[in-house]
Amino acid sequence: MKHFLTEEERKKVQDYEIVILEQFDKLCKAHNLKYTVAAGTMIGAVRHKGFIPWDDDIDVYILRKDFNKLRRIAPKELPNNMFYQSHHTDPDYYYLFDKIRLNGTIFKETFLSNHNINHGVFIDIFPIDAISDNTFKSNWQYFRYRFYRLGLMAKYVNLEARKGKKKKVVKILQKLYSGADLNKLYDKCEYIANESITLEGATKFVRNLNSLGSDGKKETYSTTSFKNFHLTKFEEDHFQISDNFDEMLTKLYGDYLQLPPKEEQKTRHDLEELKL
Repeated sequence: MKHFLTEEERKKVQDYEIVILEQFDKLCKAHNLKYTVAAGTMIGAVRHKGFIPWDDDIDVYILRKDFNKLRRIAPKELPNNMFYQSHHTDPDYYYLFDKIRLNGTIFKETFLSNHNINHGVFIDIFPIDAISDNTFKSNWQYFRYRFYRLGLMAKYVNLEARKGKKKKVVKILQKLYSGADLNKLYDKCEYIANESITLEGATKFVRNLNSLGSDGKKETYSTTSFKNFHLTKFEEDHFQISDNFDEMLTKLYGDYLQLPPKEEQKTRHDLEELKL
C-alpha cells in the first residue's frame, strides 16, 4: 500500500535530510570538495531560504573528480548513524548517482522497493561531468551513456512502479535488453562518464549525464558554474550554492521565482513504507 506523507511526516523527513546535509557539508569542507545545492533544493534556497514547502528531498551537484574522492572518503568518515550508498557499498543499488542514508529510518520508494538495499531517509548526490567542446564528441558521449543507462534502469527499476505508457515502454525495453548484464551496463556507464575526467576544468560546459531530459541540454551548464560558490541560507543553516545559480535555474525551470499551480505543489516520491 502506497504511503502519502502527512505535513508532520514531511517536516520530520526534511529535518532528517538537513542533518544528513550538514554531515555532507562537513565532509566536503574537511577535504576541500566543492559542491552546490541543486535543482529543487537550489530553488528552495533562493526562493524560500529553505525547503520548497512541499518538497521531500535534497539534491546536490559535485564535479566527477570530487565525486570519486567522496566515494573513497565518505564510507569511512561518516558517523555511524549514516550510510554512504553507492553500488560499491550496497551491491543491489544500481543508480549512477549516490545517496547518503540515515540508518534506523525507512523511506522506501516504490521504484526501489523490490531491492534489498538500505532504504533510509536520504540526500541525492549527482556527479557532474565535463563534456568536450567538440559537439560531435559531446553528443557521442551522451548517446553512449544514455544507451547503457536506459538498459540499466529498464532492467533495474521496479516495473510495478511504472504506469500506463511508461510501463509498456519499459516492458519493451526489458525485452530489448534481456541479454544484458546489470553489472556490465553499470560499468559501461561509469567508464563513459570517467573518460572525460581529464577534461574537467578545461572545457566550456559540464553536464549531469543522469538528467531526465531526452538530450541532457537542460542540465548542461557552463564550467564557470562550478568554479565560484558562496554560502546561502537554507532553513537554520548555510550551505554552498553556485554563484551562477540564476543562469542554472533559469535554464532548468524558466521563471523559477513563480510558484507552480496549486495542483503541482506536492511531494514527488511514491512510498511503499515509511519509518521515522
